[in-house]
Amino acid sequence: MKNLITLLIAGLEYKFNVAVQDHSDFIDSAARGESMSAAAHNFVMRTVNTESKEELKKLLKESPGCEIQMAAMVKGEFSPVLEMSVKK
Repeated sequence: MKNLITLLIAGLEYKFNVAVQDHSDFIDSAARGESMSAAAHNFVMRTVNTESKEELKKLLKESPGCEIQMAAMVKGEFSPVLEMSVKK
């Protein structure tokens, strides 16, 4: 099952189809010591809809570091933080 997540960036919509495996690959890449920039770039490029891919490539070239912001937004929407505590 994939979740459709839409980001509005500079007036344009970018749609990302994220599956559990995409999320896991992103987290695993970062945990293995791959650069966060490379892990984020791969994550957003792998999950962006085909019709948005060329526009996203252009945005990534024009705005260095934006892949980390996008990956964080998409990841946060896909896997929100849960409030947890340990019951003693």
